[in-house]
Amino acid sequence: MSLVALILGAGANVGKGVAQQLKANGYTVVVGSRSTTKVDGASHAVKLDVTLPETIKTAFAETEKIAGPPNVVVFNPSGFSPPPGDAVSVPLEGFTRDVAFGTTGLYAAVQEAVAAFRKAPKQAPKAFIYTGNILPFVPATLPVFLSGGVSKVAAAYQIQLFSNSFKEENFRFYFASQISRTGGPVTMKQLSGHAHGVAYWNLVQRKDQGDWDLRFYEDGSEGPHEPVHLVFQP
Repeated sequence: MSLVALILGAGANVGKGVAQQLKANGYTVVVGSRSTTKVDGASHAVKLDVTLPETIKTAFAETEKIAGPPNVVVFNPSGFSPPPGDAVSVPLEGFTRDVAFGTTGLYAAVQEAVAAFRKAPKQAPKAFIYTGNILPFVPATLPVFLSGGVSKVAAAYQIQLFSNSFKEENFRFYFASQISRTGGPVTMKQLSGHAHGVAYWNLVQRKDQGDWDLRFYEDGSEGPHEPVHLVFQP
């Protein structure tokens, strides 16, 4: 049985950690990014820009041609444009680009993923994992997170809906967020590629959907769904 994973947005931290974990468990890993850089753990690289949906369709087609239809898809890209002044000072161009990651970009990727899942080996697990954060689950109080927060909220809504829409086919969808030991957010420095790899592999191995909202610690173990506040821990 051919097991294929496509990682959209494969950087040197999260993308690399997930690619290494999947490769170690028998997957052929294809990574997609603007630069077509092949991170450690990946067998192939394809070019895409998630803000341009047509490139997502091409990336899936190239992946199928190279390795077969992916039965695991990981969506990593996101945008962040902090406002230089008040909450409405983010340039419209930057806001539109950032929001596209969690709206049209994600939707286009899920369209292609569902089509690929239907062509993948029947006995292979089918999982779509979106790399999120806890912005959809906290009060909107900090303008610095405006564009990124809107994108993540839209993504969380889509993932929840899709997780309820394809249960009969056992196509599983997850919004996965690394959290601190207090349940809050983590800094970029604390973000662990290894933890993402462990947590995502655990998701792939699930037999049933379970909760669409996964929160996990720095070792990849699952954390609780408690009310959180946007306070970063050192």
